[in-house]
Amino acid sequence: MAQRQYITMIANEDLSTSQYKMVYVDGDNGVKLRVAAGAGLLGIVQNKPQSGEHATIVWNGLSRCSAGATITAGSWITVTASGTAVAATSSDYIVGKAITGVASGSLFQLLVESGGYKP
Repeated sequence: MAQRQYITMIANEDLSTSQYKMVYVDGDNGVKLRVAAGAGLLGIVQNKPQSGEHATIVWNGLSRCSAGATITAGSWITVTASGTAVAATSSDYIVGKAITGVASGSLFQLLVESGGYKP
């Protein structure tokens, strides 16, 4: 199994209800919930930090992740504007691969491995 790699950064917004959602580095050297669908990300927040607190983020390896739609195991994954995961379609930025399948709104295992765009 892939070893998890973590980074800790300051949450620049309240992420207390965003555990296992995807975040990005903002312009103020902290993290915020992913706000642009299909764009890159830093990783998946593991805790429930409020604004100004430390966010622990898995940026490489296995992590639980929140599904924004039904996902099939083995699918390449991209991020929605709300920080949840969906199956990538042509030209989407890939953030990882689903290890388990899941229904929308549930948690699944994601191998986080940012790596370009789906052909």
